[in-house]
Amino acid sequence: MIYPHQQLAIDYITAKMQQQSHVQALLVYGSIMHGFNDEASDVDVCAVVSEAIYQQKREAGALTFYEEAGQFYDGGYFDGKYVSLEYLAAVAQRGNEPTRFALHNALVAFDNTGQVAGLLKKIGEYDATLAQENAIRFLSQLEGWRWYCKEAVAKSNLYLLEVAVSRLVLFAGRLILLDNLVFFPYHKWFMKALEGCKSKPVGIMAAIDALLAEKSMENVTRLYDMVKGHRDWAAGREFSWNTYFVHDVETVWIRQDEFVENL
Repeated sequence: MIYPHQQLAIDYITAKMQQQSHVQALLVYGSIMHGFNDEASDVDVCAVVSEAIYQQKREAGALTFYEEAGQFYDGGYFDGKYVSLEYLAAVAQRGNEPTRFALHNALVAFDNTGQVAGLLKKIGEYDATLAQENAIRFLSQLEGWRWYCKEAVAKSNLYLLEVAVSRLVLFAGRLILLDNLVFFPYHKWFMKALEGCKSKPVGIMAAIDALLAEKSMENVTRLYDMVKGHRDWAAGREFSWNTYFVHDVETVWIRQDEFVENL
């Protein structure tokens, strides 16, 4: 929900941006629009400018802006970014899941171009045609990081164990998000998005909490088995998880591809 003081802040920034001739549209996004906000949450906005101005700001390292909103509530502030229609079109065409999640349910405060709503609709379309291949890629990551967990425990490598457990949780969750056709929101809201998934193993959130609290192989195996047995992720297809792991972790730099965790 949008709290009354946050709505006052949104009304203020909307009126202010409408007076700036170079701003073509304004989007309100972030925790407020995801329903993850509380009374103290900041107001995240995207100001849409022309591609020329966007590139100027990009070259100047000035793609963000900040303004206090203390006149509306204690600790309140605006966290702003500049984008262009071309940027939004690129997100709609090839944006990764965290970027799509951030923008897909944004509120259009005003739009002088008449194009923003259509782009946001495309941004919010989950490409289910990629689901099967991504399921195998995420499953391969699950297998790989379980192996690293075992190595870390065997060698008493606490650093490796921290990394491996966090990655195991990440890709266990990515599989569940994929099963529900839900965008990966990046790490801050990952658990919130996972909690909201209807199709997931009973007790998975408790299993994740237990593993993060006690990084034992017993807890690793519990979460792994829970997710692995949730469904036939590979749909009967034979595959080498090692090959996928090498492709998505060890050789990604050669192709300059997106890292698998951000797909």
